[in-house]
Amino acid sequence: MRSTNTKGILLKKTLLANDDGLLEFFTKEYGKVTLSVRKFSNSKKRAAEIDFFRLLDLTIFEGRNSKSLKAVTTTKVFNCFSTNLKTSERGFMWLEQLQKILPEERTSSILFETVESIFKETTPEFIIPFDLFFRSVILNSLGLLTRFDQERGDVWFNVQNFEFFLKKTLGTIKISNTARQLLEFLRRANFAEFMNKKDNLPQEYFAEVDRILTAIEEFHC
Repeated sequence: MRSTNTKGILLKKTLLANDDGLLEFFTKEYGKVTLSVRKFSNSKKRAAEIDFFRLLDLTIFEGRNSKSLKAVTTTKVFNCFSTNLKTSERGFMWLEQLQKILPEERTSSILFETVESIFKETTPEFIIPFDLFFRSVILNSLGLLTRFDQERGDVWFNVQNFEFFLKKTLGTIKISNTARQLLEFLRRANFAEFMNKKDNLPQEYFAEVDRILTAIEEFHC
């Protein structure tokens, strides 16, 4: 048994009948992890400290069969998500997606650092490109985002098996050339590259890229 310190982002709270809590976090050390908290509802200070859209320093106690939260402090509040309803809703969609599709306790420090950077740097005026980048990062980490530079020009894309066609076939979605290039950029870009290019991304193709990402998410997630 041991105690470990790690960074974390709260994904979900579940309050139990005995006032204990089960809290799901996305952490740098453990990936997605569920922690028990004794008498969580009775501690107003702790309940106020452990909130959504914060970067938290967590001390986790590892028992024989479970992990529990020993201590927590806030190191950063992601203020963008309290700016307006649109950014708040988008932020909760991101948390729900992380909670839903990340495997339990599979470590990926690079993924955590990228997600942390996205939450830190997102601004209301750029919420849509940040959303497209966030979703691309998650899908790519799960092996669910293929290379979009296998063909040139407009293509037809099969979401089920990630195949490309030059002509429409059953079950395919058309991707215009510019949208295909944008998808490939989102797939291969690291956070620094995205930040450098986000101001000049073709906004008129955001809706098309969103449609493709949504189709992948709905079929595979």
